[in-house]
Amino acid sequence: MKSSLQAMALPALFRRWRSLDNRDLWLLLVGLIALDLLLISLLTQPVDEVLNVVLVFGGAVLVFHAPPAGWQPRPGRIGRWVGLALLVAVLWRGHRIISSDFISSLLPLLAGMGLALLAAPVGKLRSFLPSLSVLALLPVMRAVDWLAPLGPLSVATAWLTQLMLTLCGFTAAQVGTKVTMPGGGVNVADACAGLSIILQLLLVAVIFALAFPMRHRWQNGLMLLGAPLIGMGANGMRITMRLIRDLVVWLHGSEAEPGG
Repeated sequence: MKSSLQAMALPALFRRWRSLDNRDLWLLLVGLIALDLLLISLLTQPVDEVLNVVLVFGGAVLVFHAPPAGWQPRPGRIGRWVGLALLVAVLWRGHRIISSDFISSLLPLLAGMGLALLAAPVGKLRSFLPSLSVLALLPVMRAVDWLAPLGPLSVATAWLTQLMLTLCGFTAAQVGTKVTMPGGGVNVADACAGLSIILQLLLVAVIFALAFPMRHRWQNGLMLLGAPLIGMGANGMRITMRLIRDLVVWLHGSEAEPGG
């Protein structure tokens, strides 16, 4: 008798679970998951990482192909439970993050996969692929940030800084990662190499190329190649302005010394 009641209860449970396949409820779940991950990032991640999360979330929304007006979630039987398991795992792991690590960069992608599986069967996830691709950029950026050799980038940034100072009419010399000029200088260490700026601009370029593809592929490629160069230029200008400021302070200090 007990087994027969259990057999009758399972279909009823499944029907109640199917009643949750509602577009508004799915969109509400998307918003709550995104808000939760954003709050976790604000509390546990550096400012640069929080900005990356905001860019990735915005890009995922921007490239998402909106479904028709009458669309309703229709997940597969297995995908429904896999998607639910992914979301539970993301929430469980997210609230145990205390610092920046590689796992934290994977959570938005895993959450996106879970939400996609709750919306459609595996064979019909094509419309979610652009958004999932954007979410996948976050762990890629984290891996590049950790693994990329910063020495050559620091030397290139120091050379660019020296060139900018020369074009501005200042006397400057560059040796390796060091840029010197009268009154001081700077060592372009790894933290000042500007990799985070380059990656963020490259992220914006990729999102723009996916959301608003240009007529010719070479135009998209040119934009992707130009983004790192713009990042290097912006970082070089930042260091240049700092050196000019230090030079002005040094000159004013030298003029003030004779007068006591």
